[in-house]
Amino acid sequence: MKTSLRTAAGGLVILLAGCGTAPTQDMVLLPAAAVVASNAGYLKLPIVAGAVAFYVVMDPFAPNWTIEESAQADDRYLIALRHKAVHSGGGGEALQVFKRRAAQLAGKPGFGAYEVVSWQQGIESGRPFAQRVAFGEVRLLRVPVPVAAR
Repeated sequence: MKTSLRTAAGGLVILLAGCGTAPTQDMVLLPAAAVVASNAGYLKLPIVAGAVAFYVVMDPFAPNWTIEESAQADDRYLIALRHKAVHSGGGGEALQVFKRRAAQLAGKPGFGAYEVVSWQQGIESGRPFAQRVAFGEVRLLRVPVPVAAR
C-alpha cells in the first residue's frame, strides 16, 4: 500500500513539474514534501479526499468576481458583478473590477471614455452562503472627429 501511494505521489509530482517552464524553489521542495507526508502517514484516503474537496470549493485560481454584461444600446451597458461564494478577500474591489471592465468597453473603436450612469452594491442572502453583488450602468463616450478629417 505504501509503495503504490508513493508511486502515485511521485507521478503527481512529475506531472506538476512538467507544467512549469523553469523549476522554482517550491517545485523542488514538492517531491520532498510528498515523501515526508507519505512517511508521516498524512496521505491517507480521507485526508486526500478532504483536501481535494476543499480545493474544489475554494479554487484559489478562479477569479474573485464573475462579470455579466448586457448591451442596452450601442453606447450603454449594464454590468453585474457577483463575488465568489467562498473566498479569501476581495470584498472591497467591486468598483475597481467594474471600472476596469468599463475601460475595456470604452476601448472599442469609436469610443474614448466612459461615464458611470448608476452604481450600487450590496449583499444577496442565499443558501448556503451570502454573496457580494454589484450592478452598474455605463455610457460610452464617443471620440470627437478631428477637424482635419471633416
